[in-house]
Amino acid sequence: MRSLRSLCLLKVHSLGLDMSPMPPSLAKDIKIVRLFNRNFIGEVYLDYDFEFGLFVHQNAFSIQYDGASWSFLYRSNHFQADCCPHCDFVEPDLEQFTLEAGKLVPVPPQFDDFRHGQGNEDLMMNVSFTMEEDGTSGKIELKLFKDSVPIPIQNPTIWMKAGRPTVGCRLRWFNRLAVFQSDGYIETPDPIQDVFITPLYHTCIFEAIMLLNDWDPDGIFGLDDVMSAIDEAFNEPDDFLEDFWKFVVVE
Repeated sequence: MRSLRSLCLLKVHSLGLDMSPMPPSLAKDIKIVRLFNRNFIGEVYLDYDFEFGLFVHQNAFSIQYDGASWSFLYRSNHFQADCCPHCDFVEPDLEQFTLEAGKLVPVPPQFDDFRHGQGNEDLMMNVSFTMEEDGTSGKIELKLFKDSVPIPIQNPTIWMKAGRPTVGCRLRWFNRLAVFQSDGYIETPDPIQDVFITPLYHTCIFEAIMLLNDWDPDGIFGLDDVMSAIDEAFNEPDDFLEDFWKFVVVE
């Protein structure tokens, strides 16, 4: 349960008040909240592997700092599509973890693959952040510790500048945290609870997928590529003539 101070901080932030008359400590927290407390959705992309077929990748996350803790709410998933992203749609699970600011806490369960696979059952974690004085850019870093000593690895990091995040971590043990292995995030007004709950497309787009495969049989395609392929597949003259003659025969 949030403290009264945390609730008041979030309320003051929601009102968009001028920070000049505020106490310095409160003004600093408001700057942090204004910079980081946002929802982000990653580019939905299709990864076509010649051997294994089509995979669809979906990632979205939100950050909320309340003056005492950092909460990360996210959907992160990839699924194999035997036909297309519409017909084989899988809704990503909604997951969350919270880290108390400035304190070492047990590693959240989302990191189980690394913790148990490496014999590191006693790992601890904390969250640190830095921010420019003017509040226009900053960085959040999730740091891992063993026996209170930092582990020398590249930690999951979120860089924020002008409301646009860049995320990064080269490690592959984030089995349920692929948000740290994606890119191309943009801010969205939609709550994370409401994203990726239905397919992006309202009908089967198998033809467009096959057209993409003709363009590049072993490639990665963003949403723009998919939409271009859909336009081309549905406006192909040959398809039009075929449909026309079917219509004539029926009549």
